[in-house]
Amino acid sequence: MDKPRILVVDDEPVNVELLDGILSNDFEIIRAFNGNDALTQVEKFLPDLILLDIIMQGMNGYEVCRKLKGNEKTISIPIILISNLKDKPDRIKAIQAGADEFLSKPFDMDILCERVKSLLKVKHYYDNLRALDTYGQMFSINRVSNSPDHFDVDFFNNNVACTEDIVKSHLEIILLKFLSEKPMCGLEIIKEINRKYNVLLSQGTVYTTLYKLKKDGILYAEFEKGNMRTKKYSATGEGKMTIYKKINEFVNMEMNILNSIQVQTISASL
Repeated sequence: MDKPRILVVDDEPVNVELLDGILSNDFEIIRAFNGNDALTQVEKFLPDLILLDIIMQGMNGYEVCRKLKGNEKTISIPIILISNLKDKPDRIKAIQAGADEFLSKPFDMDILCERVKSLLKVKHYYDNLRALDTYGQMFSINRVSNSPDHFDVDFFNNNVACTEDIVKSHLEIILLKFLSEKPMCGLEIIKEINRKYNVLLSQGTVYTTLYKLKKDGILYAEFEKGNMRTKKYSATGEGKMTIYKKINEFVNMEMNILNSIQVQTISASL
């Protein structure tokens, strides 16, 4: 089985060497040393994941990320932005650029490896779901026999976990989309995610993300009039601008979730 392919982009060769040394046992590493080189390597190799430095001469990491996330061919490639930058505005710019993760240097190598594995897992699910067209017809799913009526049982059984992983991996953008449309409390958000995507998230998962977005100034919270026990969350102007810039990514993500639910329905009927 081929190793997942990771593109490492940094204009400091020593940083590229460091990441190569950490990851090369488990992954195929491709190198790029500036933004233009990164775009060329992506077009040539179409990597499974990109580790992208922000501060580079010429085209910086934010610009590279925006270009890749604005391209239908590369929108689903996970991008981890890595930088010495640590301030809130820098994290907000990373979200607006479409990054899937933001790590500040110096970062914990174990955390980096776990994030890489988690994002590759979601990417694998995306790739499997591309086997479905918009009508749920199956193109390239492995068969358990030569009969067209029998499909790979493991593929179907994995789709419940698949949907939950996709939702969790894109929870920030889901919350921004919901809360840019109307104010909601945490319980309403949990119910809406369950209704729309058939995934029941814990309060801890949802509230942790809400607090993070509120701290970054992308959401704000206020008590309902006459109810001092329930906080309603809304997107700030900055949050609404963020979801506007990432709407293509949201549409792509939601399509994959709905396809995953469709697979579960087909599986239950077999």
